[in-house]
Amino acid sequence: VSAPAGFDVTIIEGVIRDDPMKTAKRISEVNPEVVGVSVYIFNAQETKHLIRCILELLPDVRIVLGGPEVTYHPDPWLELGVEAVVCGEGELVFWDYLNGIESDSITTRRKQATSVARVDLAVLENFASPYFLEVDQADMDKRYLYMETSRGCPYDCAYCLSSVETGLRVFSEAYLNETFRKLAGSGVRQVKFLDRTFNINPEVAMKVARTLVDLPLSISFHVELVGDTLSDELIDFFTCPNVSRFRVEIGVQSFNRKTLLEVGRFSRIQVLKEVISRFEAAGVHQHTDLIAGLPYEDLASFKQSFNTLFALHPFEIQVGILKLLYGTRLRDDAETYGYTYLEEAPYTVRSSRWMSEADMDSVETVASAVEKTYNSQKIRSTLGYWVAHYGLNAYDLMHKIGVAVAKLPRPYSQKDFFASISQSVKEMVPDAIARLKHDYYRLSNLYPQPFWEEQELDEAQMELRKRIQKQLNMDRLKYKHLRIVERADQLPGYDVWLYPALGKSHTMIRLDESLKKESEIVYETADRHA
Repeated sequence: VSAPAGFDVTIIEGVIRDDPMKTAKRISEVNPEVVGVSVYIFNAQETKHLIRCILELLPDVRIVLGGPEVTYHPDPWLELGVEAVVCGEGELVFWDYLNGIESDSITTRRKQATSVARVDLAVLENFASPYFLEVDQADMDKRYLYMETSRGCPYDCAYCLSSVETGLRVFSEAYLNETFRKLAGSGVRQVKFLDRTFNINPEVAMKVARTLVDLPLSISFHVELVGDTLSDELIDFFTCPNVSRFRVEIGVQSFNRKTLLEVGRFSRIQVLKEVISRFEAAGVHQHTDLIAGLPYEDLASFKQSFNTLFALHPFEIQVGILKLLYGTRLRDDAETYGYTYLEEAPYTVRSSRWMSEADMDSVETVASAVEKTYNSQKIRSTLGYWVAHYGLNAYDLMHKIGVAVAKLPRPYSQKDFFASISQSVKEMVPDAIARLKHDYYRLSNLYPQPFWEEQELDEAQMELRKRIQKQLNMDRLKYKHLRIVERADQLPGYDVWLYPALGKSHTMIRLDESLKKESEIVYETADRHA
């Protein structure tokens, strides 16, 4: 949208799983003079392959790169045959370069950039909106719309590229209001804000939040928050029942105070824990992050951080391994901290002065288990119950599960998945099958085959089955199968799972000990959360 008159621009989009040669052929069909590519940590390797393919098909084409991955480490990219690298924000500098205008924010084989470009947001507001382009109209309702209300970050986290830029720049209220007005009629269903800290200015954040909640209910929003600096007004806003379409992300990173101070995070830990607990109690979909490999955090300390966060029971826990990004302080001081790491993107740390490779492997095992069991919502409530009821170490529990699931052949069935979990935790959780049955039934639309060794019903169980069928006046034409188990809440009575012949939905009916119905839940195909 910032292209000057005289430039004929064609946008070609792809995903990282696309064949680079096929993408290069799409580009060659346009017969371009210049190809511009945005490079990030997640597409860096694929972009290298793409550049080679483009030059194979179009040996004389000019390739100009931009993006955070190349801004602080441009030279290796020039060796691939790239003509120039835009360092920083490219909305203006890119076009100036193509027009032959010199810039201190361009690196070529002849000269190095001496500054990182920063654009005056007031200038950008004069261009057409980048959010509602014609090329995107066909599938606006099928993917995230990434939007920004600000650029920059006031914090100085040593592992984050946002810390390299000092200061915060905010788009004007008039510009944002016009953008939200267009958003209302765009058909977009999911908006993710790119702002590093949505709540850095509580007053502005509250204005934006109130505007968003008045937009069509079909739109959901994802915002990143600094949990320990949230105003009471914003906490009340995000915990109100009518804002369930907000998904919040809170970076915890660690609960080790020395670690946090070393990387420039001055978190008020108790306040942060209280906010996460309030969000969980209110049913807020909150995504929380931990980073393994930070300075002064050994495996024992990371376990403690993980267990602390797990006890707060947020909706999602992302366990990440530290990435040493070019331009960050931790990358510059890698030798001081004893880091070994992957030389290619994403530059994942393999060891440090405090954690060995074996420690990092352990964390990766837990990370995988958390994704498959907790964040997937498959057995999240069950895991929380086990840890609280039996006083378990959450990290050790997840590690056992991770090791077991990793041994399963790919692809594996739901039955094999639950069987492996049941076997892996049986020494830590004597009655693991009892609660796992409920999760298994909840997730199964069709009548599931048991993952445990099932005994034939005795006379008393057969009689109970008949009494329940009679009590529920069970429609044999609608429901083909039923399962009777002890109540998940451990109270006297039964949970009865009913499965129809067609398998489009299934039902759980909760009975008290006198077989009186207390509640009924119908689980549709897309509604299987605990």
